[in-house]
This record gives sequence, structure tokens and C-alpha cells, in this order.
Amino acid sequence: METYKGTVTHLVNARIFKPSVNAPISQELQPRWDVEISHAILGEMHRGSDLWYVLTNRTFVWSGAIFTSQLVPLVQKKYLITADDIGVVKEIDLGAKLALKNGWINSIAVLINRTGDKDDEQLDSLYQFLQNTTLMNTNTLLSQTTHVGLHYTITSGRPVSALQNVDRLVCGTGFFPEYQTLDNEYSTDDYVNQAMLELEAQYTKFKRIFKQEPAHLTSHHDVHTFTYPLFKSIHAWALAHQIPIRSHSFLPPLRREFYDLGVKLNLPSIKTMNSWSSQLGCKSSADHTLVGHYGPAPFLPLLSLKSAVKTKHRTLDQGIYDFLVSRDETREIMVHIIKSDFTKKKEFKDFYEPFCKEYPGVDSRYFAGRVAEYMSLQTRKLASQQKANNYLVSLDFAPVALRLI
Repeated sequence: METYKGTVTHLVNARIFKPSVNAPISQELQPRWDVEISHAILGEMHRGSDLWYVLTNRTFVWSGAIFTSQLVPLVQKKYLITADDIGVVKEIDLGAKLALKNGWINSIAVLINRTGDKDDEQLDSLYQFLQNTTLMNTNTLLSQTTHVGLHYTITSGRPVSALQNVDRLVCGTGFFPEYQTLDNEYSTDDYVNQAMLELEAQYTKFKRIFKQEPAHLTSHHDVHTFTYPLFKSIHAWALAHQIPIRSHSFLPPLRREFYDLGVKLNLPSIKTMNSWSSQLGCKSSADHTLVGHYGPAPFLPLLSLKSAVKTKHRTLDQGIYDFLVSRDETREIMVHIIKSDFTKKKEFKDFYEPFCKEYPGVDSRYFAGRVAEYMSLQTRKLASQQKANNYLVSLDFAPVALRLI
């Protein structure tokens, strides 16, 4: 990887976490010292310049204090912050609507098979909200700033297709099975063909409701990564439709091991999927994804909501710092949020028990973690607006026109 030589022209501090004179100091650099530069990014305006150099030791230095005769590439950083599982739980949708309006997120992944929503009132309400609501403190409609993606599912709710066309995919009750019950039959032609029929049906319904192509494609429980036939078929479909698909590289090893313990399939490793992706020439919605439910395990009781929010802040900011010092241009942050006054697992279980029976595949055990994630975005955004002692990075969202392909 090419690097660039620079010389310190006057005393300057190297900073960590963010390109800002308010960020923590890593080291004091003396005049005539040599530095090795990785790339340049835009940061805080200081003495008439907002250009900062990222050094190979993962620190930031204001460019006005560095001389270099080489042309250092400027890497424009863009975030896609996606709220998953939109379209089935009203309180989850409410959290997403508030987060979009307030500018905490700029992307949603929508499930379009909500049980009992005969006339698609909930999905239509979401569409109308995007069409008629402006981003806070602007005149810009959310429909112009929001990436609306399809969250394909064959592990929650009922199919959009006629049952006789996807009978291999459903249980005797007509519901999709829990992802833990998937077995090697999901690698057979019959299952994969029906899975693709259902993908086409969900895609068609998405376009009818939102009157546009999906900005990206994701899958509930990451089911498209479970077998090579599913991976190949769904990625080939996404390529043919020029729809970016969420990068499988976001799956951390621990989560993959957790999935391995929970399903009957022998799941492919990240390395194996990297090989498949390279062979297929896949395009992803972002080069890397910060995994959702960052911080404490969401299905465990939250002993302290305040502590959970702080932990999520640290994880989120570490991930953003890693992005800034990398040469990646885009990064997706996947979040799971809900707007609720509940904080206890039992409260959620009791309240959502009827819904979980009506729409199996969405687990209320995760909802307490969703509250903490919603609050972490809310309080982080508020903190980033403060001038003093602010180590949090303001997010530069990817415009919808990019679609990150």
C-alpha cells in the first residue's frame, strides 16, 4: 500500500479518534520530523483549512503543519446508517421515523410481509411519511435523503407468494420456519428455486408500495449467507438488477459461531464467502459494515440502560475511528432501534406476545437492546452538536443518488 512522505513544519499535535483540535492528543510533533502519510480526509476547519492527514500510525494531523511534495489522495468518507427490520412492528417503525427526521440515520431495510396488514396500511404510512416529511431544520424531503432497501425474508412471517408456489419454504401453519431449523435441504434446487420466487414476489411488492427500486438488498437473519446455492442465486439476482447487497464481511466471527451453534447447516466462513463474492463479482452496499446490536448482547437482560448506552457509544465511535483511518470510502452501520418506554425483557415479552404469535421470526428478547441503541444514536447526535470537549465524529451521510454500487 503506497504511503507518502511529509515533514513537520512547526509544532503540532497528532490527534486520535477524530480530525479535530478538540480530539485527544496522541503525540506532540516537532519541526523537521518526518511523518508517513496514509491519506487525507476532511475534518474540523482550523486556520482556514479543513484538510487533515491520516498518518500510518492511525493519528490525525492538521495539514497546515505538514509539508509534502507528493499528491496525497483525499478520501471522501460517507456513511450509510441502516435501521433493520422496518415495516412490521409499529414501535420499531416509529423509532426509525424519528431517527430519519432528526438525521440520526439515513437508511432503512424494510420487511414487506407484515401479517394482518391486508391493505398494506403500515407500509403505505411509511411511504407517505417519507414523501411528506422534511429533514429537521431543512426543506429537504426524507424521500430525497433516505436509502430505502428491501429486507428479504424467508424466516419470519408468511410469504408474499401464493402458498402453493413456495410450499417447501413454509411450515404446516403457513409461516416461514425459524432460521435455526434450516437444514441441508435449503441447498437443493427445489428450495432455492422457491426462495428465488419469493424474492421476486417481495421485490415486486416493494416496488409497488415505494414506487422505486430498492436502494439495497439485505436478508433477515442473514439467510442469504447460509448456503452456497442461496448465496450464488441471490447475489446473481442482485447483480442482474443492479441492486447493492449488504456485504457479508460485516459478520463478526463470534456471531458466525453463534449461528453455527443454532442451525443444522454447516455455515460457510467469512473467508469462504469472500472467495465466492470475488468469483461472482458482487457489489455490496458498503465495503464493511459495523454490526448491529453493537455493545452488550441484546438478548441478555440490561442491568443498566445508562451503562448499555455508554458501551454502545464506545463501540460505535471506535468503529467510526477505524473507518476514518482506513482508506475505505463508504461504511455501513447497521442498527436495530425501537421507540419504547419499556426497558425490561419481561415487559416486552408480555406486551408483544400476541404480535410474535402473529408474526414469528421477530424476537422480543432483542427489544431492550433496541431501546439502548435508539438512545445511543439520540444522545450521540446531541453530544456531537456540542462544541466543547467533543470527541464524537459528525457523520457525513451517503447521498441517495450514490446507491453505493
